[in-house]
Amino acid sequence: MLPARITCSPVLLRPFTLADAGRVQLLAGDRIVAESTALIPHPYEDGMAQKWIASQAIDLARGREYTYAITRCEDELLVGAISLRPVAGEQENLGYWIGREYWGHGYATAAARAIIGVTFWCLDCHQVTASYLVRNPASGRVLEKCGLTLVHRLTRDHRGRQEEFCVRGITRDAWEAQIAGS
Repeated sequence: MLPARITCSPVLLRPFTLADAGRVQLLAGDRIVAESTALIPHPYEDGMAQKWIASQAIDLARGREYTYAITRCEDELLVGAISLRPVAGEQENLGYWIGREYWGHGYATAAARAIIGVTFWCLDCHQVTASYLVRNPASGRVLEKCGLTLVHRLTRDHRGRQEEFCVRGITRDAWEAQIAGS
């Protein structure tokens, strides 16, 4: 089980509440944000945020997925989301998104580092993987900064068309070596 709250400056990760629904719809509803992810629908219609937030309790109870609101430490303003799936299925283990206004501030990198660290500390997980669209190199840089190396490239369906993705990963041993060296 992962902790409910995780702090890794400049972010605080916490569970979503239904009070976050309006902010989620605003940020995730941006077509450019949605298009850069595999799972955010577009258009992001009324009620979708509430339904998504409500579903998180079921996934958490089953140990299937841990989803956190990415908030700024200084004021707990919601800027994005990050999810960890202990067992990778159709999607890799790690997924995240940041509202466009907050791109380039290090929030995704800090959140990913925090999740990877607590995953290896708290769960019996030996590798964390994440994928990104080749045309979204900023997401690739987030993963590189966290020590994830290229595992492979693949083509898969993305919003009705075939697109190229990169899959990056890091093992528990590589993570521990990276932490020891820093």
